[in-house]
Amino acid sequence: MRKKYLSALLFGALLFASAGTFTSCKDYDDDINNLSQRVDQIASDLADLETKVNALGCVESIEFSDGKLIVHTPNGDVSAAMPECTGIKEVKLEGNTLYVDGVEAGKVELGSGEEGQIPVITVKDGKLYVNDQLMDIEVGSNVVLVDNGDTCTITVDGQSVTLMKNAAQLTSIQFEDETEFKSINGRGDIKWALATKATPNWAGEKGAVALNQLLIGQISTVNVQVTPADYDLGAQKLTLVDSKGNEAPVIITAKPNNLLMKGRAASANGSWILSATIDQTKVNEGNIATAFDWDMTSRDAMAYTLCVNGKPFTTYDFTVIPADNKQSFGKILASATDLYFVDAEGREYNVQQQDIPAGETTELVYKNQYLYDYYYTFEGTYVSKANQYGIKISEDGKSIEVPAEAAGVEIGITVHTMSITGDVYPNAGDSPLANTIILNIAGSEIEAQTVATTTHQVKPGDALEEIRVDFKTAEGKNVFENFSAANLEAARNLWSQFKVIEENTQTNFLVESWPNSDNEQEIRNVTYYKADDTLWDGSFDDMLDLSYMKLTVAGNVASDARPGNYNLTFVVEDENNVTGVSGNELIKVTIPVAITVPTFDELFTKDANWNEAKDTYTSRIIISGTDAMLGYTNAFGKTGDFDVETSHINLTFNALDEYNKYPIDTTVPGVEEYVTDNTRAVTTPISSDIKLDKANVYNDDMNALEVNKLTNMYAYYDTFDGETGISNDARQAFTIVSKPFATEIKTALDGVKAAFYKDNAEVANVTLNTDNTITQGTGDGSDGAKFNGLIFTLNNDYLHVNQNNLDGGTTYDLLDIFNLYEASFLPAGWLTGNIVKVEFEGGNNEVVDWDNNQLRFNITKDASTLKITFTDATGIEYKQEIKVQRAR
Repeated sequence: MRKKYLSALLFGALLFASAGTFTSCKDYDDDINNLSQRVDQIASDLADLETKVNALGCVESIEFSDGKLIVHTPNGDVSAAMPECTGIKEVKLEGNTLYVDGVEAGKVELGSGEEGQIPVITVKDGKLYVNDQLMDIEVGSNVVLVDNGDTCTITVDGQSVTLMKNAAQLTSIQFEDETEFKSINGRGDIKWALATKATPNWAGEKGAVALNQLLIGQISTVNVQVTPADYDLGAQKLTLVDSKGNEAPVIITAKPNNLLMKGRAASANGSWILSATIDQTKVNEGNIATAFDWDMTSRDAMAYTLCVNGKPFTTYDFTVIPADNKQSFGKILASATDLYFVDAEGREYNVQQQDIPAGETTELVYKNQYLYDYYYTFEGTYVSKANQYGIKISEDGKSIEVPAEAAGVEIGITVHTMSITGDVYPNAGDSPLANTIILNIAGSEIEAQTVATTTHQVKPGDALEEIRVDFKTAEGKNVFENFSAANLEAARNLWSQFKVIEENTQTNFLVESWPNSDNEQEIRNVTYYKADDTLWDGSFDDMLDLSYMKLTVAGNVASDARPGNYNLTFVVEDENNVTGVSGNELIKVTIPVAITVPTFDELFTKDANWNEAKDTYTSRIIISGTDAMLGYTNAFGKTGDFDVETSHINLTFNALDEYNKYPIDTTVPGVEEYVTDNTRAVTTPISSDIKLDKANVYNDDMNALEVNKLTNMYAYYDTFDGETGISNDARQAFTIVSKPFATEIKTALDGVKAAFYKDNAEVANVTLNTDNTITQGTGDGSDGAKFNGLIFTLNNDYLHVNQNNLDGGTTYDLLDIFNLYEASFLPAGWLTGNIVKVEFEGGNNEVVDWDNNQLRFNITKDASTLKITFTDATGIEYKQEIKVQRAR
C-alpha cells in the first residue's frame, strides 16, 4: 500500500527505526497501564492544536523537534507534544539533504531539482521512499502525517486531526442559487411531525422509530462556489452562525457538485452542494418551530453566515425554515416521478427518463417532502426475476446492484416509505406489488462499425436536398457484412424499429432530432433503399440488400443547425422474445457526416471592375436626381454551377469612424444595422443602387471625396434563399460569405478633361483667333479625322465644345452619358440626374461668351487663363485650366 505524505518536513512527524544506525521507537504496548491516559492526552493535544491553527489561518509547514510537532502558520507557530522516540530528537530537510539529529541520512531527489519543492513520500514494504528513491529507513507506525491535497491529516495512535494547507487557503464562498434550507425541491418549509405509532422493526437506514418521536422530512440543498476552485470544502468543519455568534443546531455537510465528473473526491470546478441535517440532540418537538427564528413575535427566520473551521465566509443570508406546526400526513404512495439516480457521467435523471446502467451499483434517491426514511426490496414475482439475473439491493437498502448479464431486463422494486407521521407503506397484508416502481435496465452495447464519411453540401437552389448515407465502409465494403448472420436476421425482423440517433450532447446537426421513449435524440423521417434505388422492405429483403438511407431535410431543419462534422448512429436493438427484456444491441453503425456549404467564389464570378490581386472593386458614382449612388448590380455573375440569384446578394458597409458614421444613407429601405464582435455595420441588398451619405463621403469644399475607399466589406448570400420555416440562427450559420474586399469610389465625372488639340496633340498654350474666339472641336481622334480645337473627354468619349452642344438645343451630343449645359443656358432647377453645368471664366475676370457657335474669350492682356468648372448634379465640382494668348 502506498501513502502520499505532505513534505520532507513530515519526517519529524514520523517515528523511524533504523536498520543500522537508528534505533526503533519505544514499544508503547508494554505500557498498558498508561495507554488509555496517554491516548486521551494525545487527543486533547491534537484538538488544542487544531483550534490554535484554525485561529491563526492555515498550515505553511510542519517540523518535528525535541519531541514536539511544530506547525508554522502565516500568523505564528503552534506546537503539540508528540510520543517519545528513543534516540531521535530532530528530523529536517535542508535543500535536498535529509538530516536526523544533525547527521546526514541521505539525499532526496526533488522532482524539478529546485530546493524547497515538496517531494512525494511513500511507504512500501515498511521502507521509506522519497520520489521513488529508497531511503533505507524503516517507518514507525505511531505518528503519521498524510497529504490530502488541500489539507493534511496528523494521526497519533489512532487520534486524527485535519488542518488546511497554505497552498489551498480558502478566500471566498459565493452562493450559486438558493440560500434557504427548506423542504426538498423547494416545496415550502421543512415538514416535521411526531410518530403516531412505534415501528421497532423498521429496516430503513434510520432504524426503529418510537411513539411520539420527532420525525423530520427531506431538506433541500444549497449550492455554493469556492475560491480557489480546488479547495476541498468537504474536508472542513462547516457551521451556520448568527450575528451574535450562536451556532445553529444543524449539521452542515458538503459534497462536490461534479456534474459530468462523477466519482471525483473533491469538486473539480469549485461548486459544492451543502446539505443540512437538524441536530436532534438540540432540537425537539417543543422547539423545532422556533429553533431557527430570530424573533419570537414576528417569527422571521434567523440569518446565518457559513463558517469554515470557525471562520465566517459568507454574508448573513443562510436560513433554515422548518414548518411552524407539525404536519398531519398518511402513508406515502411511491411514484416513478420521485425516483432519481445519477449516471456515470454525473447527470441526474428520473428513472422515467433514463435506463439504469448494467454492470454497476447505482444509488436510487427517492424524493418527497413528507418522507422520513425509505429503502428498497424486491417483492412478489420480482424476487425470482432478480435472482434469475443476479440483481440485488445493497446492504443499506438504497442502491441497486445490476450485473452486466442483466442488460435489457425490466424489473420492479418496492419502495418502502415511512412518512414524518411514522406511517409505513406497504405493510404486511398489502398487495405484494404495492409501492412497486418498474425500472428498465439499459441494454447491452456492441462495438460499432463505421461507414465512410458522408459529405452533404447544403447548396443554394436545393438547400433542402435529402442527406444520402451509403452503408459502405471506407474500403467500399457493405458494413452489414461485419455482423453475424444471426444478428442480421434478428435485426431484419425488427426493421420497423430501426433508428438513427444523435448523442444527447451533440448539437447543431442539420436535421432536427427528437427525444424517443429511451431518452435518445432520434432523427425522424428516414427512408431505406436498395442498390437499385427501390425501397428496402424488411418483410422481403435481406439486411445485406440494404444499400443506403435518406434523411429528410425539408421541414426538419434544426433551429440551431450549423455546418460542421457530426456523428450519427444507426442502431437496431433486440427484443430477445423474452417478456420484460429489451434494448440489447444487434447492430450499431457509426455514421460520420460532414455538413458543408460552397464557397462564395464557387457561386459567383466577378466583372471587369474588380482588381483580383487587391480584392478591390471600383465603383463610379451614379447620379439619381441629386443623390450620389453606388452600383454593384453587375459586380457578380453566376458561375453556372448553382441555382442562385445575383440580385439577392447582400453587402455590408462598416462604420467609418469613432462616431459610427456610415458611408451610405441608413434611412433608405432595406438598410439594416447590426453590431457584432464590437463591429458596427449595415447591410443592404445589392439589387438596387446604394445611396451614399454625401455629408460623410464628400469634402467640405465639394470638390473632391473625403472618403474614396471603403474597406472590410463583404458580400453574402442566404443559402436558404426562397425557403420558409428556417430559423434566423440557421440562416445566419449557413450564410455564404465572400472574402473581405474594398471598394474604390470614383466621382461621377472622375477623369473629365478639357484640352485644346492640334492634330491629336494637346496644345499647352492656345493662341486665340484674331476675333478672340477659341476654335471649336472637330474630329474623332482617328488618323483620318484627328482632334482639333477645344474638346472635352471622359471615359473614352469626347464632346466638341461649341454652343450647339452646350445650350440644350435640339441638336447636341452627350459626353459619355452626360448632357452638358453652359451655365447661362441651364434653367433653374435643372441640375439633376446626368445634367452637368459648365462654367467658363477668364483668369483675369475676362468675359467668356459665344460668337458664331464658338467660345469668345474677351482677353484684356497678352496672356490669360481659361478656367472651366464642371458641376455634376450631386454638387461635386471639377476644375480645369487652359492657358491662352492673343493672336499674333
